[in-house]
Amino acid sequence: MIFAPSAAHPWRDVWPLVAQSGDGNRWVSGTCWLYCRREGVRVLWVGTVSTPGATGDVYACGPCVAELGHMVRVQSHDRDRATGHAVGAVPGHASQPHALPRH
Repeated sequence: MIFAPSAAHPWRDVWPLVAQSGDGNRWVSGTCWLYCRREGVRVLWVGTVSTPGATGDVYACGPCVAELGHMVRVQSHDRDRATGHAVGAVPGHASQPHALPRH
């Protein structure tokens, strides 16, 4: 079996599969803090959010983790296209937030 070198694939297109329940990650039962806001579902910790008065742990269900990953990849593709970055380059942190992608 012959594998293509990883340099031939843009970094944003070779991300690992989205986390799924039963994949060895630390899934717990709880409320999805992202798009669906369902309660009593399997969720995965995806990060911490800070607001002016408090911080909290953010949990998301599998479909919402997948949607978040999709939105990040769309934004990255659009940013690369707009700035003319080379395909495969890992962009640095932007100083200004970018507009959310439209679906």
